[in-house]
Amino acid sequence: MAERNLDFDKIIDRRNTRCLKYDFAKRRGMPEDVLPLWVADMDFETSSYIQDALIERVNHGIFGYSEVQTPYFEIVRDWMEIHHNWIPEEKWLIKTPGVVFALAMAVKAYTQPNESVLIQQPVYYPFSEVIEDNGRKIVSNDLFLGDDNRYHIDFEDFERKIVENHIKIVFVLQSA
Repeated sequence: MAERNLDFDKIIDRRNTRCLKYDFAKRRGMPEDVLPLWVADMDFETSSYIQDALIERVNHGIFGYSEVQTPYFEIVRDWMEIHHNWIPEEKWLIKTPGVVFALAMAVKAYTQPNESVLIQQPVYYPFSEVIEDNGRKIVSNDLFLGDDNRYHIDFEDFERKIVENHIKIVFVLQSA
């Protein structure tokens, strides 16, 4: 069966649907016509293949716990090898419902209240929120915009802040 949801020109109004992208921005004081480029949330329909798989699962009627199978880990391993020249073992990988949840769990696991976590601004705002919401302090090794119009790390500042603030965990945003 062919994909049915490939109309990327179809406008889908997501406002007033409890949509994080639009409704949350409005609650946070943004103008109604804000162009919300702050969250990776799509404005087109999900693939019909995914919809069909979900419908099949819903029609089954039982929603117990399920487990990710080995092919999932193989895909992650292969992606990490291709993009980062690193091959993780399956036992090192832990699935989570999302990046922000994983960051919060890392903060709780590797630091104590009032300890510091290093981030590199500018960065996605939840990085700061999970640190503060868990009673930790933010230390920032701000990235600088180079002549090549790309962000770079000030490694001297990075090392100094790690040592001076007894940093145990660093959130680094790596592009693909």
